[in-house]
Amino acid sequence: MYLVIDIGGTKTLIATFNGRGRILRKFKFKTPSSKSEFLGTLKSALVPFSMKYRNKTSQIIIAVPGEIKDNVAVKFGNRPWKNLDFVQELKNLFTCPIILKNDADLATVYESSFHKGLTLYLTFSTGIGGGLARHGVLARNSAAVEPGHIYYIYDGKSAEWEDIASCSAIGAHYGCQATSVRGRDAYSDIAHRVSLGLPELIQRYRPDCIVIGGPLAVLFPHYIKELRTLTRQNLPASRRLPRLVPAHRPHEAVIYGGYTLAKSLNKPHKQKASHLGQ
Repeated sequence: MYLVIDIGGTKTLIATFNGRGRILRKFKFKTPSSKSEFLGTLKSALVPFSMKYRNKTSQIIIAVPGEIKDNVAVKFGNRPWKNLDFVQELKNLFTCPIILKNDADLATVYESSFHKGLTLYLTFSTGIGGGLARHGVLARNSAAVEPGHIYYIYDGKSAEWEDIASCSAIGAHYGCQATSVRGRDAYSDIAHRVSLGLPELIQRYRPDCIVIGGPLAVLFPHYIKELRTLTRQNLPASRRLPRLVPAHRPHEAVIYGGYTLAKSLNKPHKQKASHLGQ
């Protein structure tokens, strides 16, 4: 049995998987802005999991949106939190191994497993993250993929791509959740926002497939036609447009990537552990 925790800037998702990849128990809560409040909320949320699965859980994977060093979250994405030692924080709840991994890496590994060639995975959520992989194996230059912090001009202003096209930015503009946006003009606007960064990423990494993950994947059918057109218009004639597809699991790619890693680490020869740097 495996426990996966996906800590995002907006929400935190906890899920327990059995050996066949079925979710047995799931719980989600809004990620507090305070580090101490977050740790308290996380521990409280994990108590029922500990009571029921403590002696059955063989591996815990914690996905974090930031930099990891020596199994400690030294930086935490857009949050000012530093040096979060989850192994120490959760030692009274669980006795099994706990491993931290970057959330974009886990999602990239999972979503790329459905496609041939080089896959560029992009998640549009609180910010914009991503990674590169070939059918479930991270590319060596995947860590260099930081698309959200590239600057573009939109509506006459220069801003980072994630301040233009992330779900947080889109939601703030329309005054609602990004997935609640409706209307032809709004879908066209989303296509323009998303298309800003794609030509540069295609030129730089030359992917065979680009997967759009996060909440924007839910709206994908409404803006994909215009997104393809806009992206193609801004590519050199010699550069082929990659396949643009929605994520297989828009909201759960990270936890399924965590399950895949946890299961591989418990195999006798750990054949797939190298997929995520183990």
